[in-house]
Amino acid sequence: RRAEGSQALEGWQPPAWGAAMGGRKVFEFTYVEYEEGSLIAKLAAVVTLTPNLAAFGLFSAFVVTRRLAWLWAFAGAVGVDLLCSALKHVIKEPRPEGSYRKGPGMPSEHAAFAAFCATHLSLWVARRVRCGPRLKALAWIALGVWAAAVAASRHLLGVHTAAQLVVGALIGVGSGAAWFGLEAAFRGPVLVPLQRRLDRVWAWLDIRFDDCCGGDNCKDNR
Repeated sequence: RRAEGSQALEGWQPPAWGAAMGGRKVFEFTYVEYEEGSLIAKLAAVVTLTPNLAAFGLFSAFVVTRRLAWLWAFAGAVGVDLLCSALKHVIKEPRPEGSYRKGPGMPSEHAAFAAFCATHLSLWVARRVRCGPRLKALAWIALGVWAAAVAASRHLLGVHTAAQLVVGALIGVGSGAAWFGLEAAFRGPVLVPLQRRLDRVWAWLDIRFDDCCGGDNCKDNR
C-alpha cells in the first residue's frame, strides 16, 4: 500500500497559489537582504528591524498601562515616519546604486524614527522620570547608541547614503524635541482631562486582573 501511495504522489504538484491569487509580492515592512556569511551584515539586518519592535512596544505600553504618554510617543513616531515617506516622493533622490530596496531614499525613515524615539524618550527621562543620575545617563546612552546603530545598519545594508541618513536623523531629533514640547503644552488643557476620562471608562468597564499566581500567599488558593 505504501508503494501504491508513493506512485500516486509521484505526479503530484503543489497548487500554484501565486498564479491563482495574482502573483506574489514582498512584504517590505520587514523585508531585509544581507550578505550571506557575514556576521556583521546579519546583525545589521536584525538591528534594522528594531524600529518595528519599538513601534509595537510603544503601543503595547499604552495598552497595558493605559497611559496616554505612550500613545502620544507612538503617534509622534508614526507621524515622523509618514512625513519622511511623503518627503521621499517629493525629493525623489534615488537610493545607492545596487540597493535591493527600490524607490527614493531621501530622507531615511528608519533614521528619523529611531532619532525621534531616542530624543523624545531621552527628554522624558530627563524631565519626567525620577531616578538617579547614573540610571538616567545609562538610559540616554542606550537610546543614543540604538539610534546610531539603526542608522549605521541602513548604510551597511546599502539602502541609504550617508546624506539620507543624516537628514533623516536631523528630522527625527527636531521632531522628537518639538513633539515633547507640544506634549508639555497640551498636557494641562488636553491630555490630563483626557487621561481622567480614559481612567473613568476603564473603571466603568470594571476590568480587573488577578495578581494571584496560585502560590501559598494567594487568598483564593484552594
